[in-house]
Amino acid sequence: MSFSINILRASLVLTTLGTNGLSGQDYFKTYAPKQGLPVKVYYVNNPKPMETRLLSVDDTKGILKTTQSEYSLRELKTRNNIDRFVYTFPPQTLQQLKFLSDEQYDPRLLDAIRPVIYQIFHFHEINPEFLPIHDNCLIYVRALIGMEQFNEAFTLLYKLNLKRLDDFEYREFSDSALELAGKMIAANPKSANHVRTLLTKINIRNNGADHEAYLNLCDSLRRNKLFPNAIEAYARLGANLQNASNSPLKGIVAIWPIYCHLKLYEAYAPRAASNPQYAKAASQSFNTAAQGLKKLEENPPKRQTNEYSLYKLLRALLRIQYAKRYEAQGSKEQAAEYYRQSVLEVTEGIVMARVGLDWLPESLLMAGGAYEKLNLNDAARNVYRQVEIFYKDSNWAAESKKRIAALPPS
Repeated sequence: MSFSINILRASLVLTTLGTNGLSGQDYFKTYAPKQGLPVKVYYVNNPKPMETRLLSVDDTKGILKTTQSEYSLRELKTRNNIDRFVYTFPPQTLQQLKFLSDEQYDPRLLDAIRPVIYQIFHFHEINPEFLPIHDNCLIYVRALIGMEQFNEAFTLLYKLNLKRLDDFEYREFSDSALELAGKMIAANPKSANHVRTLLTKINIRNNGADHEAYLNLCDSLRRNKLFPNAIEAYARLGANLQNASNSPLKGIVAIWPIYCHLKLYEAYAPRAASNPQYAKAASQSFNTAAQGLKKLEENPPKRQTNEYSLYKLLRALLRIQYAKRYEAQGSKEQAAEYYRQSVLEVTEGIVMARVGLDWLPESLLMAGGAYEKLNLNDAARNVYRQVEIFYKDSNWAAESKKRIAALPPS
């Protein structure tokens, strides 16, 4: 039975979630304000309020329904003469929210606040100029993330109209969604496909802060080896950066997808010989990476930039793949030549790199591996020892230790 490359990628990199996914209990439904939300409505030039209940908000149609009337959501003052709605929080709930605001986290606080706050959330699409509830709502969202209640935070943020909240200048909700996405992926990489549905609701504004935040999320996907998801995320950010002429992120965002395609090829290649679907996926990933690198070589990063050493790593990785192909064919001399080229490429990148760059340990390990292929075991051992020293207690150091143990005696 045939299957698409996308499904192939998912089966290789991701494990699907259970039927309940990450959603958990739907507190929106559990605590829906069945009798409406009791508020006082103040009219322009009339200090005496009238009691009413908010019943529902339809942001798409622009309608707010109350027990007394139906209002135009966008023309509350100009058309309906409404100055504001006032909801009075229970004093105990305000005290509990104050504890959360001060990061005095206790799950019992969430249990106590939920029946009130979820009724409030139903009306978050009313402009805070008319219904100032959003600060308290944000406190609850931030507390969920701070307490690592990721399932509830995900469900809540997914149900919110993040774009409308952006319009209200409550960008903090979208920022919280980005933070949550990164933390969920770090805690459980298998959640990446689920997290994607939340990311589609977040508007990336054309400013440096949003670009940095979204890049951090892209990098989290890549570090967790979720390469198809990372490619998609980098592409979205890259498209947004087209309008940011002076952004310093353009270079790195253009390079990482090439890396991800090479890593996909590395994952597919071992199965390609026995499975035509993997062979097709491997070929596609390799060709995309090779074409992307060829385009990059037309205008490569400057030597003094951080991106230069990553660019050199990509050139080395590509040559390693050519070497492996010749090796598989029994062409030892040609394989050795590509291994030598890979060492030269990656070494030049290492010389120009600084220790803090997150691709440097991989560059060092790759150089060590190429030295081994060339039977330069002492050189390989020296490289691995450098990784152990500079990246102590990391996975890179553990891999270096294992490789040193496997080398023949000096």
